[in-house]
Order: sequence, then structure tokens, then C-alpha cells
Amino acid sequence: MKQQFKFNPLATAILTLLCGSSLPSYAASVSTASTEDDTEQLKQTIAEAYPGQQFFEQYYVDKSAPEAQIRNTNQLSSAFCTGTWITPVAPTTKAVAPEDATSTITADYGHFDPNGDSILEGNVLIDQEGRQIRADQIKIDKTQTYANATGRVQMAQSGLISQSDSIDYNLKTQQGDLNNSFFIAEEQHAHGRAEKIARTSTDTLELENAEYTTCPPDEKPTWKIQADKIKLNQETGRGETKGTTLYVKDVPVMAVPYFNFPIDDRRTTGILTPSFGFTNDGGFELAVPVYLNLAPNYDATVTPRYIADRGPMLEGEFRYLSKNFGSGMIFGGYLAGDQKYDDQDRKDLHFLHNWKINDQFSTNLEYNYASDKDYFSDLNNNPNSKTDLNLRRAWELNYKNGIPGLKAQLKVEDFQTLDKTVSDEDRPYARLPQFLLNYKTGNPLGLQYEFNNDTAYFKKNLRNNNIPVSNDESPMYEPSGARIYNDFSVRYNYRTPWSFVIPEATIRNVNTIYDQDTVNAQNISSSNESKSVVVPQFTLDAGLVMEREGRYLQTLTPRFFYAYSPYKNQETNPNFDSTTASINYDQLFSPRRFYGNDRLEDNNFASLGLSYSIFDDVGLERLKASVGQSFYFEDRRVTLNNVTDKFDNERHTGPVVSLSSQLSDRISVNANSAWMANGDNAQRDIQMYYAGDKGNLYNVGYFYRKDIPNRQDSYDQAVASFIQPIHNNWRIIGHAQYDLDNSIAREYLLGVNYESCCWGVSVYGRSYFNDLDDVTSSDVKPKRAIMAEFTLKGLGGFNNKLTSLLENRVLGFNNINQSWTER
Repeated sequence: MKQQFKFNPLATAILTLLCGSSLPSYAASVSTASTEDDTEQLKQTIAEAYPGQQFFEQYYVDKSAPEAQIRNTNQLSSAFCTGTWITPVAPTTKAVAPEDATSTITADYGHFDPNGDSILEGNVLIDQEGRQIRADQIKIDKTQTYANATGRVQMAQSGLISQSDSIDYNLKTQQGDLNNSFFIAEEQHAHGRAEKIARTSTDTLELENAEYTTCPPDEKPTWKIQADKIKLNQETGRGETKGTTLYVKDVPVMAVPYFNFPIDDRRTTGILTPSFGFTNDGGFELAVPVYLNLAPNYDATVTPRYIADRGPMLEGEFRYLSKNFGSGMIFGGYLAGDQKYDDQDRKDLHFLHNWKINDQFSTNLEYNYASDKDYFSDLNNNPNSKTDLNLRRAWELNYKNGIPGLKAQLKVEDFQTLDKTVSDEDRPYARLPQFLLNYKTGNPLGLQYEFNNDTAYFKKNLRNNNIPVSNDESPMYEPSGARIYNDFSVRYNYRTPWSFVIPEATIRNVNTIYDQDTVNAQNISSSNESKSVVVPQFTLDAGLVMEREGRYLQTLTPRFFYAYSPYKNQETNPNFDSTTASINYDQLFSPRRFYGNDRLEDNNFASLGLSYSIFDDVGLERLKASVGQSFYFEDRRVTLNNVTDKFDNERHTGPVVSLSSQLSDRISVNANSAWMANGDNAQRDIQMYYAGDKGNLYNVGYFYRKDIPNRQDSYDQAVASFIQPIHNNWRIIGHAQYDLDNSIAREYLLGVNYESCCWGVSVYGRSYFNDLDDVTSSDVKPKRAIMAEFTLKGLGGFNNKLTSLLENRVLGFNNINQSWTER
């Protein structure tokens, strides 16, 4: 007859025996329904080539089994594993401290003798909230100091489970030994064994002849870690291993005599995981990062790096957190005499600081430097690094959340132009400084007021101020000075569920004041040192929203927009940071032809638009189609380059069309096109996207822009990418970007990838150009590389470049990759 005991002192002693005051991460508790195997059969199992097989199989559930559904699907192992671990206590369950817990004890037989040994025998089960203990027998001496548990001793707690054939423990000193112990960690999908687990103090645990792997238990593990000794110190938060060896298919591939690693989130000085690889333009490379825990509020990482064909390199990162002045980081690298770059020194430096002063004010600082335009593509380990032509250097002070409706920013900004062949006039101006303010008040559904100010001093350092250019030998000079822009708007927002009418009146003003350098260089008279332009502007935006319900919800939205502002001569005004707005559907309904505040547009035009949408009963927008066109009643006389072209004299634009469709929950299509008045197509693009439910994905896109002088540069490129599972856990991956203008591939990527629950491998080839390369030059050749990545799940990968590449180049990669690994 099974008996039940409610005896907290004995239960507390037993749980302290088995769990201690603080459980180690993978040598903690166990439990399961007892099997019919007796102790001798268990010992025979332990003696097999891979001991503990039966124990592991008890908790390894086939992915299609109903038992697997007892866990949240987000906690299940990837379906490319043969199964998933289901431990008796879920990982999300928090265990109550033994001294605070109420225990329920069941056993076939129990005897408590205050003057002798206390014994529980036969299917002993001790159950507490978040913790379970099972054993064939548990014996505690009369002093309740020494305890012994034998026969299939199992402990379970928070997704962790272990089994031993016997445990000896001192309850007072919390010291003891677990012999022939096996353990499972559900969340890490890991399991292993230790010949002996000794708790040498309340905070220290030592494992002898320990093994660890994340491979399925029903086969010989593809890889495992074996250590002569592992010491875990919970007081210091550190672990130490001695005689550690990585095995792949029983073949030792890496040995580390000593390794020090963290077992919690505390930071400690030590060597981080080394990385190595091979590239076609650098050869073999090895990096060994060293972490320096300098103080609780700042640390550093120093990484010596060796690149065979280039030479030794040093990289570093310093992070800090102040009590009252924010946080930031400084990082960079240095390579002396690059053998692949004309023996030039290569270096970069970056500084970032962010400080939230209070609820209203915040500030940030950014500084970037690189020695050359090829630095990031040649030396940066991150394959997603994009080489910007101009590296930003700026300080900003921001204000918001104070006065309702008011936002402001003060900043100083300059740039380093990496490509030294870029002419001075094409380099950006520095803002020394710039002040931006926006104030909006009133009723968003009624009368509303808005004020904007943009005040800046623009300066450009020219290396060739008076070098003659063009055939007339006139000197080139880029003017500098201050620009003060203001606008004040009054609008009335009339909105109902079926219509909207928004009239708006605006006064716009721009003042330009040349600095003394410009006055002297261009012999500007005192009367022309400053310029001021004031332009009133009126707009009206109105539309209807019509709906029809049925099998599908249909909406039809006609829209009318009118803008008027008179012409004011601005031919002699400088252009500091403005450019022509791109052509798209939304631009038809804006009075701004330019991005920037150097010009005040003259307008007298109306735009008509019509949008139509169809929604199905599950909310998918099966079709959205928009078409619009602008009609001009006067020529546009205000231009950026002071040259009027034929587009400024046309009476209307061509039609602008935008189409999108969710053909299903897996297929979507987007297309846009804009025509000029003469019928020529100015730009067009189309993208198609498909994502399957088995990890397959296909993308194709085409993008075209016509070369329109002083308005837009030509662009004619096609892109495509795919991910296709081919067999079991194998898939092939590809990406291509082709420049039709220059008949050259900007980038090719083709690879094969294998993933299982315990290891993965990827091999891929890539051909690509630096972002700043002139692909039309015969001297510029693409960079080519064949790379391999090998990942041991649970230890991390030696290289993750393929995943990073695909995340940034393949639309929808993250979602499809998740469905692949969780299918």
C-alpha cells in the first residue's frame, strides 16, 4: 500500500540534500514516472557504451507525439531535431526555496525514528512547487546530518533534470557527492553525464569526467565536450575547466588545457571565444578577444587579430556608463603597413555617447573616422557594414515632452568624405550649428496652428577654391553662410468617416546671409550680403471615402489637391542642402518640389487621385490600386540649378500608378510606375514575394529610373533571391543583384546549408563590389570569396556571416528562417 506523508522537517532535509541552497544550472533536480527496471538493470545501462540511454529516452519525445504539446510551442525544439525534451517541471516554473516550501511525500514504505535512521523506500516521491525528487530509497541518520539516496535517484527543477545511482550528502555543511549522474537541460536542448558531481561548499560544485552535447540521445552524438574537471563557483559567478576537449564523431579536434568562463551575467576579465576564418583577399585570419572588466561601470575588449596576407591588427572597444552623464562607447582598429594595400596604415575610430538629461532634454555625440574608402569592405568582420561615402560627425541636443506640441533640436554636424576623388562641390556642407524647431497646437480635428524654424550656418572647406573650371576659365567657389527658414501655417481639419477637407494657409520665409569668406572671394557688395524671400502659400486637400460591403469590403477614395504660391526670384540664392523630390504617388499631393529649405516653390497646380481597395473577410488587402496626375496652370520658375528645363514648362505630369496585392497569405506583389508628360516612363519598379510553410522563399524585383539631368540619376537593376529546401535538413540559398545599366553583377551569392538540432554547416560563394566602387572602370574587380561556417548548437558558431548577409539582403528571411527551424 502506497503511503503519503506530510512531514516538512524530513522533506526539507531531503530536498536540501538533493538540491542544496542554490542549484547549479545543469546538475539540478529530476523526476519522472518510475520504470519497471530495477537498480541492477539501471547499473547495467550505465555501463553501456553511451550510459544513461534509457534515462534520456524517457524525456525525449518525438515531435509529432501528443506529449510534445504540453509545452508552449515557442519552447519546443526545432523540428529538424528528431524530438524535443519534455522534463517534468517546465522551464518557466520557479522553484520555491526549500525552507519555505510545503512538501508532499509518497512512498511504498516510510519509517521515521528520531533516535535512529529514518527511511523511505519504494517509489519515493517528494513533490514541491517547482521541484520533484524520486528515488528507490532515502536514508537519513539519527542526527539528521548525513543522508544517502540510492536507486534511480532523480531530481527535477525548472526544465532541468538529473539522475544518479546514489548520493551521499552532509546536510549541515551542504557537501556531498553524486555518482554517475546524467543531466538534461530542456531549454538548451542539452544533455550529458558526469562520473562524479561533488558539492564542496554551499557555493561550489565540481564535476569530474563530465560530458556535454546538444545532439539527440537516440544516436551517437555528432559532437561533445569532455572535461577532466569543471568547477562552478556561484559566489564569483565563474566556471573553470581543466583538460577540456572538443570531440566531433569521437575525433578530438580542439583541446584547451584551461578555460575560465561566466556562469551568470556578471562580467569578469578573461579570454572570450576566439574566431577564425579565410578570405580570398586576406587569407587565413585569427582573432582572440580579451575582455577587461575594469570597473562596474566601464569595461573594454581588446582583440589582437592576425590576417595572413595583410599582417597583424589590433582592435578595441571601450564601454562606459556614468551615473549622471549617460553612456557611450569608443571602438576602432589599426593595421600597420597593410601588405595588400600598398603598405599603407589602415585604421578607423568611432565614438558614440547618449545622455538622457531629464524627461525633456537629451543629447548625443557621434564621431566616425576611417583611413580609406575600402577599410570596411576589406577589414570589417561584419558583412553588413555599408561603406557610406560621408562619415558623420555630430553633436545633438534634443528637447521634447516639455511644452505641449513643442520639439526642438540643436546640432553641429560635419562629414568625412572617404572617396578622395569626389570634387569639393559634391561634398556635403558642415552645419556649424543648426537649430530646428517645430511647434504644433490646436485641434487635430479642427483649427490647428504650426510653426517651423530651421536656422543653420553652412560651411564647406574647399581645397581648390580658385581653380578654373569649364571652358570659360571662371573660378569655382562654394558659398558659405547662414540660412534662416521660417514658416507659419493655419489649417482646418474637417474629417468625417466618409470625407475630409483640409484647407491650409502658410507664410514661408528664407533669409540667407553670406559669411565674410564668401563676400571676399566673390566680391559681393554690402547690399547683396544678405537675401530675404517671403512667399505665401495656400493648399486644399479634400477627398471622399466610399465603402461597399458584401463578399469583399471595397473602398473607393477620390482625392483632390490644389496648391498655390506666387513666384519670387531666388536665382542668386545658394543651395546648401536641398535636392529635387522624387516622383511617386504621395508627391502628387505635396506643395514641396524640393527636399530642403533653400528654395520657396512657386505653385499653381491641382492633382487628382483615385484609390481603390478590396479586403477579404480575414483582413487581407487583396488589391490596392492608386492612380493620380498633376495639372499645372503656370510654368515653374523656381529651380535649384537656376536653369529652367522642359519639365518646368509642361502643363501636366504623366500618370503615376501604384499597385499592391496580397494574393494570399504567402504571396504579395507590389508595383509602381510614373510617366512624364511626353509619355516616357520616368521610373518603375515591381516586386514579387512568396513565402512557403516549409521554409521555402522566392523574391524577384526590378527597379528602373530614367536619367533626367539635374533631377534624377539613372538606375536599372534587377534583384532575385531564393531559399529552397532540397532534402531533409538541407537547403540551397541564393541572391543576385544585377546592374542592367552597366551589364555587370553587383553581387552574387550561392550557398548550401544544413541544420540539425546539434550542428549546422554552410558553404557559400560570393562575388561583390565595394559600395563605393566605380563598376564601369576596368581597373575595378569584384571581391570573391568562398567561405564555410560550422556551428555546434549550444556552443555557438565559428562564423555567422551567411545569416547576417541574408537578413539584410533577402526580404522576409528572418520569418522564413524561423518557420524552417520550427517546422
